[in-house]
Amino acid sequence: MSVVSNVGEGGGENIIITNDNDILLDSEEDNHNDQQPEEEIKTLTTSTVVSKNNDKKKKTKGTFHKSWLLNSDYSSWLEEVKHDVTIARCKACLKTFSIRNGGKTDVNKHMSSKLHSTNMKSFGSNALITSVMTLTSELDKISAAEAAFVYHDVRHGHSYRSQQCTINLTKAIFNTSSSIAKSIACGLTKSRAIVCNVLAPFFTENLINELLNARFYSLSFDASTKGTCKTYPFTVQFFSIVGVKRGLISFLEDSHESANAIFKNAIAVIEDNGLKMENLTSIGADNASVNFGDHHSVYSLFKERWPHLKKGQSSQY
Repeated sequence: MSVVSNVGEGGGENIIITNDNDILLDSEEDNHNDQQPEEEIKTLTTSTVVSKNNDKKKKTKGTFHKSWLLNSDYSSWLEEVKHDVTIARCKACLKTFSIRNGGKTDVNKHMSSKLHSTNMKSFGSNALITSVMTLTSELDKISAAEAAFVYHDVRHGHSYRSQQCTINLTKAIFNTSSSIAKSIACGLTKSRAIVCNVLAPFFTENLINELLNARFYSLSFDASTKGTCKTYPFTVQFFSIVGVKRGLISFLEDSHESANAIFKNAIAVIEDNGLKMENLTSIGADNASVNFGDHHSVYSLFKERWPHLKKGQSSQY
């Protein structure tokens, strides 16, 4: 609906109020200017639509498309940047690059660069490392299970030969339900290796660390013969935060059972474990003359150098 009103006495001008509430000032003299050719209007409309479509295409071209991640050429290294759709990230090069101007063309340009090709070689190696780490984790679990079995048997005085029987029984029971139990292999030879090379060093180190914190200690030793092999276990006793504690710190083999040889071995054990002689309060052993004789014994050799030492008794007696 339009309302037309004449203005002025001459009636030379009209005020036109359109449905859109637009006010137009029209003069009779300029009416011919309002009647533009239809072709010109169509041209203007067409050019406006084309311009909008071009702007939309340009905007779409310079943004990240998630469909690119489904492309096998891009999926392993290309990554979306959440906060900015005009850039992308390369996981191989550990950097971002702009796709504002070329879009997918910029992605291809980065992919064909020399730096990216070089980094992709090491990026593939890193993927292999991940799978190896998973395998290593599984091996660690198997090793821990084997060590637990061996510790249990040693703790209860079982022989290495019986270890194989225990392992075979465990594998038979849990073979179908546990990949770890299925992979355990721990017989006589391996059990001994775990005890000597893993468990013994670990527990000895813990014992020495506690002993160093306690400062004062006593040392006991004794000779043990098996066939033609003569060995000397050396044990310590000290006060810890949980009370009196005893432990084996060394096990030596020596065919000589003289006072000088035992004294030399005892000094070596003390020094090798970082203990201080001035913190040694007593020595303990059986009452054999080689250990506590009046004239020449292990005890007399100790007393010559450290007069403060007391005569003790081996914890085994």
